[in-house]
Amino acid sequence: MMRVLVTGAGGFLGRRIVDSLLRQGVTHVRVHVRQAPPKGMIEDLQSRYPQATIEVAQANLLSRGALEPLVEGVDCVVHAAAGMKGAAADMFANTVLTSRNLLEAACAQRVRRIVLISSFSVYEAAKLKEGDVLSESTTPIEPVGVDRGAYGYAKTRQEHMFNEFQRQHGFESVILRPGVIYGPGGGALSSRVGIRALGFFFALGGGALLPLTYVENCADAVAKAALSAPAGSAFSVVDDDLPSCKAYLKRYCREVEPMRCVPVPFWAFRLGARVLVWYHKRSKGQLPAVFTPYVVDSMYRPLRYSNAALKAIGWTQRVSTENGIKLSFQYFKEQLLKK
Repeated sequence: MMRVLVTGAGGFLGRRIVDSLLRQGVTHVRVHVRQAPPKGMIEDLQSRYPQATIEVAQANLLSRGALEPLVEGVDCVVHAAAGMKGAAADMFANTVLTSRNLLEAACAQRVRRIVLISSFSVYEAAKLKEGDVLSESTTPIEPVGVDRGAYGYAKTRQEHMFNEFQRQHGFESVILRPGVIYGPGGGALSSRVGIRALGFFFALGGGALLPLTYVENCADAVAKAALSAPAGSAFSVVDDDLPSCKAYLKRYCREVEPMRCVPVPFWAFRLGARVLVWYHKRSKGQLPAVFTPYVVDSMYRPLRYSNAALKAIGWTQRVSTENGIKLSFQYFKEQLLKK
């Protein structure tokens, strides 16, 4: 009987991972939350999986040296907690330092298997050419990641550190790198599609494919990999039938809210990024260089994506991309009507 700890289990993805693990036959799950689980979450899980043991464990992952009780007695840790927002220092602390603290405790307790939820942002995608396939087997991760921005840097540092701990301690490691996780309760428009500014929506993604993964599909991939993947493996997590950023945005404007959209071609976006970096240096930082040519090359060049490695271990897409987008847009529309 495998005992699994899920960190960040009250979050958008984490709570679905818990459900997927139980759905796939795990009978003992420890649910990590910083303060308290979302209202009704544990009761709902217990009613749907009455034979399972579901523990709640409260812990602040920034508390170095105090996390061994959190991991004591578990066979597998699924580390889904991470800093997604805030200042660069906050993202670093809540992604890298928390992971260090957890890994120290897990290694001290000799946890057999540790699964890391990483990100597409760690891939060294800037070197790929238009139409190339980004995949875990052919695309290396960034050596440093600092050029990918605060979030990309934190996730890159996290993954390199994870691999260092694995080499030192020998636990079974599995890494999952999701693309754009979406669904009810999540964000409506990824920055890969574009950004809102000055009363307009600047469409940055154009005809590039949007590497979507519906949150339930992503959670199923994590659970399947945690239970079945060979040690040392890594997986890109994307769904089938991916839309282009342009098609996704057009449908969003039709089904959720109309917006004044300004298409920005890739060449113009990259040129603008070069000007932005130049002015950032000239003005001594008065205007932040949010988009650099490296970020544009990494995130917005039209690429293809593969989920073949996930399918090879038995993952299947539970929610079709069509239904996933439909359910998501219905939710986003309802949220707008409540405002």
